[in-house]
Parts: sequence; C-alpha cells; structure tokens
Amino acid sequence: MSASTPTVTITAGGYTAGISLRGGQLLSLTTRDAGSGTARNLIVPADQGAGAYAGAVLAPWPNRIAQARYTHAGTSYELEANDESTGAALHGLLTDVELEVQLQRESEVHLAGTIEPSAGYPFRLEVVLVYRVAGHLGLTATLSTRYVPENPGDDEATNAPATAPYGAGFHPYLTAADAPLKSCRLRLPARTVAKTKPNGKVVGSKHVSGDLDLTNGPLLAGLTIDHAYTDLPDQGWIAELIHGPSGFVVRMISDTPWAQVYTGESLNRAGVAVEPMTCPPNAFNSGKNLIELEPGVWHRVGYSLEAFNL
Repeated sequence: MSASTPTVTITAGGYTAGISLRGGQLLSLTTRDAGSGTARNLIVPADQGAGAYAGAVLAPWPNRIAQARYTHAGTSYELEANDESTGAALHGLLTDVELEVQLQRESEVHLAGTIEPSAGYPFRLEVVLVYRVAGHLGLTATLSTRYVPENPGDDEATNAPATAPYGAGFHPYLTAADAPLKSCRLRLPARTVAKTKPNGKVVGSKHVSGDLDLTNGPLLAGLTIDHAYTDLPDQGWIAELIHGPSGFVVRMISDTPWAQVYTGESLNRAGVAVEPMTCPPNAFNSGKNLIELEPGVWHRVGYSLEAFNL
C-alpha cells in the first residue's frame, strides 16, 4: 500500500480497525486487554505482510484463475497473469480500485466503488464494503456487489453479457496477539480438502486426514498448509486460532462454502491466512460454486473476527 493511500479508523468496545480506501484492505485489527490496556493483534498488520495480500478483499474472484484465461457464455477472455510464478490471475481486481467513503461513524464505515469493464473482465460491478466493530461482536465485514452493465447513453449497453461471472473472498492472516504460530492450534470444521496444482486448477478432493485435518484443532508446529477446504457446515462455520499458553483465541465466523488456509510461509509464518471464499480456486473455468450475477441483483458475503480468553 502506498503511503499516500487514504485510510480510515473505526473503534468501539476495545476493538480498533484500520482500513485502506484502496480496495478496502483491512490494514489492522486490535483488541485492548482489559487488565493491562495493551493492544493485541487479531490479524497480521498489512505493513508486515506486504505482497502477501494481507487483509485484502478478493473480487470478482478469490485465489487463482489457471493460465489467466476463462470462457463465459461462449466467449474466451484473457486476464493479466499477475502471479508470475504460476502464470495465473490472482485474487481479482478490487485490490486496485480506489473506494470512496459513503458513511463514517466512530464504529463503522461504508465504502463504495466500481470495478470498471476491461478486456479480460468486461463486466461493470458496483461494490459496497461495510466494516463495523462492537464490543460484543468484534469486527464484521460485508461485501455487497451487483452487476451494472448499462450506463446512461452507453450505446454498447445492449451488447453487454447477460450475466457476470463472480466469486469473492477475504484474506486476513490471523495471529493470536503475535504469538509464534508453532505454539498455536487452528480449528476449522471442514470435511473435505481440494487437491490443486500450483496454478490453482483443482484436480481432485479427499476427506480430510492427517496433517490436513483441522477439525480437532491440531498444533500448527511443523505443519505447512496451502489448501482449499470445503464441506463446511451449511448454516455457517467457526474457525479458531488458539494460543494455549496464554489462552488467547481469535475466532472467525462465516458462511461461505469454501475457506483457503495458508500457513504464511511468505511472511515467515507471522500468521495463518483463513480465507472465506464463495468458490474454489479456478472456479471461472470449473464452474464450481461460480456465481452468475444478474443485472442489478446484489450479492452479499461477509465474515466476523473476535477475540477472547479461555
């Protein structure tokens, strides 16, 4: 993030969040210890995760599109391959969009912007991103998106595609107040894990087992994970990062059908990414859980983060 990028801060109930207007990136999230008054991190601050999409909001696709190519409604498109190591298109387009503040109060902010059509993604999307903090809820983030193919006076509007392919996600790196990841446990109630190639193409799936089974909250020491999980509870799911020695817990709640888990090797395991996603990697090609946005219809997805002591 550029030093000149505007930011906003919201605070309530001991929680404080910093948010960038560029893509709505969640820059920081802390809770204040009731005893000492010390601020404790729930996520790895974005300035410690430069280049790792720390706190990014992912739309109109999360994760990767293999070979940066896809076909929609019979037309093939090619995106910028911004993941140089794999040749894939990574984490959508919203990260480069400058958002504007629609409403700001001490404890919440509403941001809005537009993903403009491009050669690789010729679909105009309006987005509204709302962050709130509260003592009894922690932080909640909600992304609302709709496809708006027409502009007044746009002669090409009648030629716009009938639907827009879409997926979304969030990319916080969880940390239990900066405790070493090797001394933390991660619990995620997913029953299936996808097998993917480095470019994001899903080539199979299997029931969770061994080092990839997070259902009982294994210790993360020695575990290296960068996998997409699914078969999560239909009515919503809870993931928890637990630091046993201190009893500090960071809890995430979401209802997405997928969650990517990454043990943060690119940022020296400062935290573990738990990424709620509406679809798996490469959904623009597989069609798995791919959303087709109809004009004017809002799609909403979100998650929450809170901290407590056992």
